[in-house]
Amino acid sequence: MRYWDKKGKLCKYAGGVRQFFPLASDQLVLISRIIEKFNPEIKTFLDLGCGDGFLGHFIQKKFPEASGIYLDISEEMINKARKKVTDQKSEFIVTDFGHPGWTESISGSDQFDLIISGYAIHHITNRRKRRLYRDIYELLNPTGIFLNLEHVSSPSVKVQEMFTELFLDCMSDYHESINDTRSMDEIESIYQDPEHKKLHRLEAVEVQCNWLVDIGFSNVDCYLKIFELALFGGTKNQ
Repeated sequence: MRYWDKKGKLCKYAGGVRQFFPLASDQLVLISRIIEKFNPEIKTFLDLGCGDGFLGHFIQKKFPEASGIYLDISEEMINKARKKVTDQKSEFIVTDFGHPGWTESISGSDQFDLIISGYAIHHITNRRKRRLYRDIYELLNPTGIFLNLEHVSSPSVKVQEMFTELFLDCMSDYHESINDTRSMDEIESIYQDPEHKKLHRLEAVEVQCNWLVDIGFSNVDCYLKIFELALFGGTKNQ
């Protein structure tokens, strides 16, 4: 199950799209608000499938006392994260969380106050997702938080079409803002790339929230949703 260790296009896509995701700034505001409500003094966090370190870097700026572990399957992405994150308390690990033994790579670490993931878990099968969520639960401190900013499935073709239209509009606006001269057709071809699409294993956010409840998470909810983009998660014992 090696998704993001491919060089070139897929890694560039992974590292470059967050700026134009719908409600991108609102996602970060909400993440910060949720953390401050449940555990405002987090000391340890894990950025799971960290990519270029965008989310973890945001967490460390908001909570400077926290030490973070950045974990990704792609060495190229981890190198980008190293350049972005200069905090000396940070640790960087290359491993595949789609593999059952992935937790061995962090076996020497304390449990975490926060585990956060951004647009990464949807690349593994549902069976592995459920096992991964259980691993996450076991890795959290008693007051720990899990937040998953994720690409989820649509309930219908029409909703999927609305998401695609919105996403492409956001892509177009972003490329225009940076004076990118590519046409809309070229931009759409990036998003519709079949090599990228075939890596998606999407599931409904409601189904995934039910899995979290079954595992034992509290305060489980979909905190934000815009078509196929969702922020969901829960806490361990609150």
